[in-house]
Amino acid sequence: MLRCSGLPFLPGNTFPDISQTKFNKSHHFDRWRNICMLADRKRPGIGGKQYSPADGPEYCLPSLYPPRQGPLLPSWLTYDRKVLCFHGFFQETLTEVDRIPYQIRKVKILYYLEDDTMQVSEPRTMNSGIPQGCLVTRQRIPRPPPYDGEFTSLLDLNINHTVQLFDRVYTITGCDEFTRKFLNRLGISVQESVEPPIDPSTELRKKQDAAKLAKRPAYKIDTLGKFLEFDRKVLRFQGFWDDRSSLFGDVHELEVLYHLSDDTFEIKEKLPLNSGRDSNGMFLRRGRLPKQFERLPVMGESTPVTVLNVIGGGLKGGRYLTDSVGIGRVDDNYYKDSDLAIGKVINVYGRRVILTGCDHSTSDYYRVKYGIEDFTPIPGYSVTKGEFERRYRRERQLPPYNGWGSHEDSEGNCITVEPTPPKIDFRKFVVYDRCNLRFGARMISNIKENNDRFFVITYYLSDDTVSVYELMIRNSGFMGGEFIKRQRILLPNQDIFTPARPQYFAAQDFYLGATVILQDHKFNVTNADIYALSFMEAHCEEFPLSNVSKIVLKIRNALRPIYKEYVAKHMSKVEHKKVDGQSVATVTYDALRDMLLELLGDQIVEQEIVTLCRQFSAETKKHFSCDKELVRSAIHGELTRQLWNDLERTKEHMYHLDPAANGWMSPRNIVVTVKACRIPLDNALIDAMLEVLNRNDRGDIEMRDFLNMLNPMETPCRPLQPLNIKHDVCYFTPYRVTGNLVDWDKLLSSIDLETSLTAQTS
Repeated sequence: MLRCSGLPFLPGNTFPDISQTKFNKSHHFDRWRNICMLADRKRPGIGGKQYSPADGPEYCLPSLYPPRQGPLLPSWLTYDRKVLCFHGFFQETLTEVDRIPYQIRKVKILYYLEDDTMQVSEPRTMNSGIPQGCLVTRQRIPRPPPYDGEFTSLLDLNINHTVQLFDRVYTITGCDEFTRKFLNRLGISVQESVEPPIDPSTELRKKQDAAKLAKRPAYKIDTLGKFLEFDRKVLRFQGFWDDRSSLFGDVHELEVLYHLSDDTFEIKEKLPLNSGRDSNGMFLRRGRLPKQFERLPVMGESTPVTVLNVIGGGLKGGRYLTDSVGIGRVDDNYYKDSDLAIGKVINVYGRRVILTGCDHSTSDYYRVKYGIEDFTPIPGYSVTKGEFERRYRRERQLPPYNGWGSHEDSEGNCITVEPTPPKIDFRKFVVYDRCNLRFGARMISNIKENNDRFFVITYYLSDDTVSVYELMIRNSGFMGGEFIKRQRILLPNQDIFTPARPQYFAAQDFYLGATVILQDHKFNVTNADIYALSFMEAHCEEFPLSNVSKIVLKIRNALRPIYKEYVAKHMSKVEHKKVDGQSVATVTYDALRDMLLELLGDQIVEQEIVTLCRQFSAETKKHFSCDKELVRSAIHGELTRQLWNDLERTKEHMYHLDPAANGWMSPRNIVVTVKACRIPLDNALIDAMLEVLNRNDRGDIEMRDFLNMLNPMETPCRPLQPLNIKHDVCYFTPYRVTGNLVDWDKLLSSIDLETSLTAQTS
């Protein structure tokens, strides 16, 4: 088998020598004498000498074949304008199109026999949305690896075969008749054409196009006769709509117009002078008025087709007629002229409009058509707004909460068309800004390790939010930090999917001894900050567990029948100690707690016992709540880390603030000095420093003590491990009651049972 330009040698065809690959089509072949000539050989000119084999070997046919056995014609001439056409497709994956994972694109593959080139084109489809046409330009296409050194030939193309052209794989499904015969002459068997797979995008497009077609036959409603009879004839009624049941509602005077030509309504509002309403007076545009409006009708629902008669064998294969004039069709959902009368109430899309009168032409129309004679108008509606609200106004019922956003947001969406953000209690925010109650708590869990974790629960009085922070304990296996972010927390065991607002944790729910469940985590409040206890005692009317009067009254009522026996029983726990140079009868907190629990049991909580201990304490109240050495170590660590060494400038600044140099300075000037000299201290650390510095009776701070805090060289302190300034130094200062002394005599005098019992005995 001999090849010429990639094609096999065919019997009966003659091919020229193809040892020369580069030649020009117009010069390399003598068409009249069937002589092949090279491009660098001498060519006969116009009217020149004609060369023959007898002229010499240089003018003869250069060929590798024996004489009269080589091909006579080249491939470009033998197969000129002969193209093989194959039909196929390739599958394209769609990753961003809904409901269409892929699409089938049909192509046409052309194989040019004259030079073994190929071309791939896609037939254009109207409104396909993809660029179509020539996909692969005419060229010789290399085969895929590992045969990338060869080109795709005719032997690679056949029906029901796949061929890879560059980066796409094409499946051949058919060919034309010329291609089939040509391949059969070459001895290649060609199968019958196969059907390409169904294209999902084409099927979806067909369904969409089919949905646009009319499902019902076209028909025409004849309204010309009624229009010619009742054109410009309008029934005119007077009425009103009472809207005083809503907020800022009023009585609206209306004029109801009924057009007889097409049974449409038009309602206008009579606006009084200087009413302040921005309206053009149009209450309802002209149109048909439904009696009960639930939703917009579906297209074709309000105009059903009625089959009058059928000619032939039923609907299939026969002929039928539709009702084009509406014979026998009943439409009772819309108001007609027969539904209108003085005193009637019409429903205008949920608004109750009462008809109170009509004009003369309207009364004449009803007198002639319906025989009505009474057209007495109804007098004006004079019920006061208060009486109307008392009779007819109802409370607005909101739908249940659906879980989206907060309850306030859902209420705003139901109350107004344009919802506004929920308003905060600004007065409360201003009064209680930065007023936070801190409580210490431990987790209650079935897991043993969780019971040793310590948390700080912070309640923000400005917006009633709660945050939980876990204190890190070394070698506990738990990392400290934010446990529950700041938010309003719902009370447990309540149904939130109701119209009513749910209940959230309030400040009164947190007290010593309380057990709270915060987002499915159970905590036991064990202690509280000094500020929290002081705040609750200062606002004892809001926090009854910190109200000393109520606690003492509770103890008095319980001790009244057994006062003498009870006091005599526990006198052994009373000790006399000197406090501020005076002998005072005292009892420890632990002993007092046991006595009260024995007396009241479950009727008294830890918060009440701590309040009594603080109120009747026999010890001098300590001003400092932070460890001074810990604060000093933290300050020295910060100054060393920031490489601060500008103590002389600080002394100079303090001299300018206090030229008298009496050795004391106000806390405000201390803060000004720290900020002006750019001392690298955090605000929390500055507050802790102000608490531990020495003060005089007026509250001024000793300057020498302040300078010693800033001088690590003269007053060195113990080395300190890395800590969090905001949390480890002064974040939570719990009130420790263990070991505190209570003034026993002062407590008994407050209970005041001895005097009353003595008076009763005497």
